[in-house]
Amino acid sequence: MCKGTEKEFGYEWDIYDEIIPLHEKQFQGWINPIPISFFRDKKFLDAGCGIGRNSLWALKAGAASCVAFDYDERTVGVARKNLKGFQNCNVEFRSIYDISYENEFDIVFSTGVIHHLAKPEEAVRGLVKAVKSGGTLIIWVYASEGNGRYLSFFNPLRKYLTSKIPLCITRMISKLMTAILKIYLLFPHENIYLNLLKERSFRHTEAMVFDQLLPTISRYFTKSDVLDLIAGLPVDLEHLTHTHGMSWTLVAKKR
Repeated sequence: MCKGTEKEFGYEWDIYDEIIPLHEKQFQGWINPIPISFFRDKKFLDAGCGIGRNSLWALKAGAASCVAFDYDERTVGVARKNLKGFQNCNVEFRSIYDISYENEFDIVFSTGVIHHLAKPEEAVRGLVKAVKSGGTLIIWVYASEGNGRYLSFFNPLRKYLTSKIPLCITRMISKLMTAILKIYLLFPHENIYLNLLKERSFRHTEAMVFDQLLPTISRYFTKSDVLDLIAGLPVDLEHLTHTHGMSWTLVAKKR
């Protein structure tokens, strides 16, 4: 991540450190149309693992082994705690720009990371290098398409205010915004994503809102931008899904 961004998320994960069943449903949405069963007997790399919640579900699905990494000591400590029951999982302190693995993993995935990077293309090159020939790359990023309302109001709020003030104050703002959102969610909605949010507790809705307001860098990729991430790399696109109409899931196979 860019300098400082990993520290912002380290602060977040040190507070919101628990994994809940809803995170499994969230992960399945992010890797769609790949089923969670796809991880069975495979070796995977979780690049930017946060608290380890995505690795947890892949391991529970029967993965052979995994390496998960992040770039803040607090985050790595939480991930190690959450994944301590799996002897076949190694959690590392590592930058996504410093991936030393080459042709080693059946699956490499990075969810919710690439859009917070100063150099996303460089990071993706490293991810592709780590995938075995015939292996699978999965990337999930924010979409520009479908986020017009957010980009017109909340993104400027993050960019010019909440990413610059003390994180404890940003968290207080998140609590207030969560209360407003919870009231809004009481009304009927046709939007799939809003209906998914109804399943979250106040605390985990607050964690989501805080996650949106704190990062220094938060990119929103167009379909073309996502395709550009793998342009010229030795992979073939298999799926590009406009997930929940608000994000992009890219699945590619290494040649």
